[in-house]
Amino acid sequence: MFAMTFLAAVAFGQQGEVKARLDSTTHILIGDYLNVQLSVKAPASVKVLFPAVQPWLPDSVEMIGVSKIDTLIENNVAAYKQTVTVTAFDSGSFVFPALPFYTNDSILLGTTNPLPFEVTTVSVDTTLAIKDIHQPIKVPLTFKEVLPYILAVLAVALLVALIVFLIMHYAKKEKPKKVREKVVPKEKAHIIALSRLEALRKKKLWEAGEIKNYYSELTDIIRDYMENRWQFGAMEMVTPEIMAELERLHLSPENREMMRQILDTADLVKFAKWQPMPTDHDRCFKDAVGFVSATAETMEVKGDNERK
Repeated sequence: MFAMTFLAAVAFGQQGEVKARLDSTTHILIGDYLNVQLSVKAPASVKVLFPAVQPWLPDSVEMIGVSKIDTLIENNVAAYKQTVTVTAFDSGSFVFPALPFYTNDSILLGTTNPLPFEVTTVSVDTTLAIKDIHQPIKVPLTFKEVLPYILAVLAVALLVALIVFLIMHYAKKEKPKKVREKVVPKEKAHIIALSRLEALRKKKLWEAGEIKNYYSELTDIIRDYMENRWQFGAMEMVTPEIMAELERLHLSPENREMMRQILDTADLVKFAKWQPMPTDHDRCFKDAVGFVSATAETMEVKGDNERK
């Protein structure tokens, strides 16, 4: 135990003086800290170099902080102050070392005296019985602690509800598919088809330049005829599907070829903007009449749904 609470070291050089002192006590516990006040006085014209403290410290002492250098100039004398904070993690007697101070011209201003201090551990009463470590105490949550979680859950629920509402309100509703009702014709399929073909001929659409409309009506008449004649969905089929169905019905190659030429020509007009010759219009119309006439119910045609 040291008798003095504050120790100071003062060294005088040719151009100034240096001091080091402990700011409060010479006795600390392990892990506690100790502040050392360094002060220097020198002519204002002299530039003072403060030493690096860490290399001077003993192995068991560690520097945990160093303050900026405070400067005060008065009557051409500059006063410098700096605080160095150290600690120790071993018990015992230690010494804060003497530190040399130089000018920028490598002239020694002075050296501080070493500052002894002690580090002790917390005393333990070995006469007392060893007690178990206390388990963590359960503290009930307060409303203030759970309030942020409640608000977060409500915010998420409101966000989800808003998203669902917007989706239901603004999402495009899928339009129900139109179901094409099958209308049973009162007359034979070939009679209806030949009547409609004659009406188409009288319209003279291709003569008026309405070529696309002409082929659209022509193929609609033929597709309706095939649906009424053999009961398959020709209106929703593409050309290859229709040709496969006619082959399944065992129609003659001549009749299938007539239908293929009609559908291929119509496809080119509707989708490729092809301009057929007048002879092509006339040929397609005659093939349509010939196909209907050749496959009418009064004719014997081999097939799954044929009637004599």
